[in-house]
Amino acid sequence: MRHASRCAIIAATLVLLLASGASAQTGDKSPPGAAVPKPAAGAPAKAPAAKLAGTFGQWSLVCPEAEAKNGTPPCSLVQALVEKDSQKLVFRVTVIYGPKGNLVLKIDAPTGVALQRGLEFSPDAVKTYRMPFQTCLPRGCSAVLLVEDDLKHDLQKSAKGTITVYALDGQAVRAATELTGFSDGLAALDKRRAKP
Repeated sequence: MRHASRCAIIAATLVLLLASGASAQTGDKSPPGAAVPKPAAGAPAKAPAAKLAGTFGQWSLVCPEAEAKNGTPPCSLVQALVEKDSQKLVFRVTVIYGPKGNLVLKIDAPTGVALQRGLEFSPDAVKTYRMPFQTCLPRGCSAVLLVEDDLKHDLQKSAKGTITVYALDGQAVRAATELTGFSDGLAALDKRRAKP
C-alpha cells in the first residue's frame, strides 16, 4: 500500500513536471528547483496539458491532450528519478516514437556534467550504451539514442538499469532506474501509437 501511494505521488508529480516543462538545473545530488523561463514573444504562454494514461511499475504512460483535430500528439513512456530527501527531479527517462517511426530513448540530466563524456546507460549491467548529449538548456541537458533491437531486448528483460554521468572533475555520478514494468508499458505505448 505504501509503495502504491508513493508511485501515485511520483506519477502525479511527473504529469505536472511534463506539463510545466520543469527540469533539474544543477549537477549536485539535490538540485534546486527553478522557475520555468518566460516564453519568447509570439510563443504560446503555456505548454500543452498532459494526462496520465497508465502506470506500469515505476513507468508512467503520459499523453498530451490533443490540441488540434488533425492529429493526436504522441504519447511517451516516462520514469522520473527524484532525489530521495528533497524529492527534486534529477533524471527523467523517456521512451517515445520519433517523427520517422523509430523508437527513441531520451534521458534528461542536470547541468554541470562533462558534456564530452556523454551519458552511459546500462540495463542490468549487461551492456553499456553510450549516449551523446544532443541539447543543453539552462534547465538541463538531454541525451538521445535510437532504440535498436538489442537495446529494446535488454530493456524488456532487465529489472534495473544504471545511468552514469560525469561531473566536471571527472567523478562518476550514478543513478538507478527501475525497468520492471517496461514491457507492459511499451505494449501500452504501442497500442496508443496504433490508434488513428
